[in-house]
Amino acid sequence: MEKYINEKTIIKNNIYDLFNESIKCQNCKCIMIEPVICLTCQNTFCKKCEQKMKENGENCPGKCNIPNITEVNPKNNLITKFKFRCIKGCGKEIIFNEIKDHYNTDCLAKKLKIKTLTPKQAAEFKVKSGEEIPHITSK
Repeated sequence: MEKYINEKTIIKNNIYDLFNESIKCQNCKCIMIEPVICLTCQNTFCKKCEQKMKENGENCPGKCNIPNITEVNPKNNLITKFKFRCIKGCGKEIIFNEIKDHYNTDCLAKKLKIKTLTPKQAAEFKVKSGEEIPHITSK
């Protein structure tokens, strides 16, 4: 999920400008997909950081250093208010709750056909546009 939800895919707007620090983990500084909150000091973290802290025998890395961490209620998760741009190139803006469905079934980029050009067609394209056509090679 992290590859679909990050600083490059989030649509930056006035809401983002107001809340960008509130949606980032206070430990790793990445966008929190599954946020958790320390009930003592109110610091928020991503679930991955919380799990790493537990594995290392650490408590809340905030001010309190007390193990009083719980998951954020999904209704209060700010990330659900943002839209993200499809990384596969279909151009769609996707709300958080629809990301999995988009990439699993809806993405138009998955349905696009790849056209194979002959070497002659590729050479003609290069002459007309001045650009190389990206190609795949196998070993």
